Parts: sequence; structure tokens; C-alpha cells
Amino acid sequence: MQKMNVQSTLENFDVGQLKFLQALLDTSAITRAGDLLGLSQPGASRVMNRLRKHFGDPLLVRTAQGYVLTPVAELLRPLVRSALDSINTLFEVAAFDARNSTRVFRIASTDYGMSVALLPRLLNLRELAPFTSWQVDPWSDLTISRLERGELDCALYSDEQLPPDFHHRRLFDDGYSFVCRHQHPLTAYRNANAKTLLREAAKFPQCAPRYLAARQYVTDDLYDRLGLKPASIVLASPYFHSALEGVVNSDLVSVVPDRLARTWEKQYELAVMPIADKALRFEYRLIWHERAHRDKGLQWFKDQFVRGYV
Repeated sequence: MQKMNVQSTLENFDVGQLKFLQALLDTSAITRAGDLLGLSQPGASRVMNRLRKHFGDPLLVRTAQGYVLTPVAELLRPLVRSALDSINTLFEVAAFDARNSTRVFRIASTDYGMSVALLPRLLNLRELAPFTSWQVDPWSDLTISRLERGELDCALYSDEQLPPDFHHRRLFDDGYSFVCRHQHPLTAYRNANAKTLLREAAKFPQCAPRYLAARQYVTDDLYDRLGLKPASIVLASPYFHSALEGVVNSDLVSVVPDRLARTWEKQYELAVMPIADKALRFEYRLIWHERAHRDKGLQWFKDQFVRGYV
């Protein structure tokens, strides 16, 4: 029977009454408690009457020295504070305080995405959210399913077709450039049009990046995409950076996304020759699944992250 009474009480009790009770316990005055919550005197009296009925106790009584809390009210004091704290915590789960959050954002990316998208924004993100961190997992054939299961928050990805229930935000467009050592013979064609540059580059052994598409690695062969005679690919690598030393110290040439080539150009002794063909350009994106679409923390991250590329 007691459980039935408790259940009935819960069905007719609301957070506003709990907040009024906290104010009453703090002030020992019905009118003052009502003022703190913006209630009129009649409104405060109505809430007080409900509380007295709920707890079967007057909660506040008149004495010669003024109004005082009853023993039941005193017993309720720590319980009411704990209940309000729990309710606040419940609703704060969906909120995100960037300045104080210790959240770990889980992202999937290739080393290209790390170099040209995440790392350039990291300093600014850490200034905005100094206690957060970013865990980056390599892009794999499990990335899409891990996003669906919530094991990852988001991923950096090109404009390949996505399954249903996925969302994306555009970061930037990119194209391709040849990279090679500065003294390489190909540098004589650095100002040539795309097809001439590709034709001359095909005379040299090449390093080609590989990437996942349709759950298998494929070679990013620009010659095939443009219907040109293929070049001799002597090294096909799933990592852009792993071939860097080979390009610097040999006659290998490599085609890599232009933003990555520009990053390398600043750091290493490399010549960069853009391949100016619109058919080779692609869009780079931040992607996530519908299950995380309303995640406040991820919404903050998306807004701040994309802002750096707009």
C-alpha cells in the first residue's frame, strides 16, 4: 500500500514544487520562497498546501519566535538538495560546457585528414576546450559500422557516397599535385597543363596512395580516372607519409592531395606541381551518424571545427 501511495505522489509531483520546497527550507518563509521563484502570494500558498498534503506534515509552523521548520522538514533538507542535484545532472548530460568538459572526442581519419584537417585546428580547439582530448583511430572498413554503433563520434572522409542515416559538413575542396625532390627532371614541367604534366610524369616510377572504398583498398590512379596511359607504380602505400622519404631520396614521384603537398613543401625539400584539372577535385568532409546528430558536444565540435574552413 505504501508503494502505491508513493507512486501516486510521484505522478502528481513536479520539479517546480521541489524547487519551492528547497526555497522554503532555505528561507523558512512561504512568501519569500515564492518571491525567489517568481510566484505570487496566492500561488506560493497553493504550492505550500500541495507540499503539506504530499508529506502529511505542515513543514512550517508559527511559534512565539516566528515561523520554524518542522522536524520532518529538517529531515527533508539534505534529501531535497540531493534530488535537485540529481535532476540537474540528468539534464546536464545533454549539455556541453566547452570550458570545463573533459570529454574525449573519438574520430576516424587517414593520415591525410590528420595533417590537413585536424592538426591545423587543434590549437584553437584546445584554447576553446582546454580539458577535452581527441582520440584518432585509423580509417578502416569497420569505420562506418563503428559510427553506427556509437564507438566513434565522427570521421574525416572524402565525398564518397555514404549509407543512409549519415550526415556531413563540408570542410574544403582539394585537388592533386605531384611531389618529387627539387632536382628531379619532372620539375621542368611544373607550369605545364594537367595532361602534359601527367604524360611526362608517367615516364618516371611512381608512388601511389591507396585508400579504402567499398571495404577494400584501391589505388588512387589519376591516369585511369582521366583515361590516360598508366604510369609505372612501384610503390602503392595506404599511408601518405610512409612514402615521403622514398620520394625525397629517389627519382620516385607521387601524386598526393594538394593541401598535403603544400604542407610537405613547407617542411621538407620537395617540389610541388599542381595538376590543374577540375575533374580531379574532391570535397573533404566531417561525417557522423544520425544517432549522434543531436549530441550537444558533437554539435559544438562540428560548429567550431567547420568554422576554421569556411
